[in-house]
Amino acid sequence: MAVESRCVAIGVPCFNEASRVAALGDALARLHPAPGALLAVDDGSSDGTAAALRDAGFEVLVHEVNAGLGTTRNTLWRRADERGFQAIAFLDADVRPPPDYLRRICDLLAQGRVAGVGGRNIDDGDRWVDAWRGRFFPQSMGERDLIDAPMLVGACATYRVAALKDVGGFSPRFRTHGEDVDLGRRLRAAGHRLRYDPNILVRHQRQDDPRSLVRNCYLHCREGMRATLATRGLEPAAPDLVMGMARKAVHAPFASLVRRRDPREAALGAAACGAALAGYAAGLFRPR
Repeated sequence: MAVESRCVAIGVPCFNEASRVAALGDALARLHPAPGALLAVDDGSSDGTAAALRDAGFEVLVHEVNAGLGTTRNTLWRRADERGFQAIAFLDADVRPPPDYLRRICDLLAQGRVAGVGGRNIDDGDRWVDAWRGRFFPQSMGERDLIDAPMLVGACATYRVAALKDVGGFSPRFRTHGEDVDLGRRLRAAGHRLRYDPNILVRHQRQDDPRSLVRNCYLHCREGMRATLATRGLEPAAPDLVMGMARKAVHAPFASLVRRRDPREAALGAAACGAALAGYAAGLFRPR
């Protein structure tokens, strides 16, 4: 079932993102074709995010108290439903879509009955920490087209509103990470199909320091494991996730030392991958 761009709302969840909103608004103004609406939620920010969003042309919904990412995404798609949109294209505040982003999304939605379509983030950060993240911890499902993807990367995922309604939307339990993993697995369990196209790219503007990167790796893997355990019986299984990260924990420092001859990157890789394994362990042994 085809979806025209005017029937798609852009949805941006925001928490203290005032410094990024103007650049995102500029990128969205260049979309051709244009979306039907620009929706955003200020999720209890303290830095003037709501005002920046209004200046950038968004319809802004405000959570007075921070409610978390799962709840914020629910607020967005339910507003899109109230306004009669068929689909909502979620974008994070720190990504920049290309001008043909919606055309690509709508073309994929027209190719068979799929509940959602998505692409991948390409890291644009020019600092060494961001470069490491782009090589070893990207927000991506890989470089192959997947016609039945296990999930979609939350930063650039579009869903049919009807499919979100069918499974009750996102789980509020996932406040910072993992809501995209959980939703993808529940959609698949309900018989829906997701399409991933690695040629749909958004540029990721996130900037990390070593401490924030290590913390993010821990939270990402902890919540991803919890989402995996919440819907058992679907691949990838928990042991596959752990083994994959264990291999990366060996490969990332080795590659930094041997190929790049960079002990600083090797130390970061050991810390980040160790934190990721600790996150998996926390999610595995304390699922909730």
